[in-house]
Amino acid sequence: MKKDKLKAFLAMIVFAPIIEELMFRTLLKPKTKDLLLFLSSWTLFILGVFITSELVWYYRYLILILAIFLLYFSYSKVIPKQYLEKIKTYLNRYQVITLQITSVTFGFLHIFNYVDSFRIDSILFLLIVPRIIAGHIFGKIKIENNHIIWPILLHAMNNGVVFLIISSRL
Repeated sequence: MKKDKLKAFLAMIVFAPIIEELMFRTLLKPKTKDLLLFLSSWTLFILGVFITSELVWYYRYLILILAIFLLYFSYSKVIPKQYLEKIKTYLNRYQVITLQITSVTFGFLHIFNYVDSFRIDSILFLLIVPRIIAGHIFGKIKIENNHIIWPILLHAMNNGVVFLIISSRL
């Protein structure tokens, strides 16, 4: 963040909320496009590991943006609509369980904000619990409003507060 506040801003307040909400909240009260966005975002997350970090950051972000559109389009052409309808029905039937699983997974994914390796201790657990609660709140907002934009905006606001606190200390 010391080197490039714009890069940190875009990562924390734009890209992270969008990608993370697509990865987790699209399974809650999903529409067909939500399921395609879920698959696209997880594929992008996995492929992101292979995009070289030596690439200039704004090219990397541009590649990620183009990739998510390409993945979404590809999945929409390959996956049969009746299959997506069955998944929607299943997820709606088990909405409460899906909310809990996605919230806990969201929280545990944030372990890597604090440590380099997967090791849970009491202090780390206390740092993760608020992320699990945030995931639950973001999920409830998606369910209640039936649109992904609201949890994305709340997530961006949450990260914005953290960004302001961290950047004011630098």
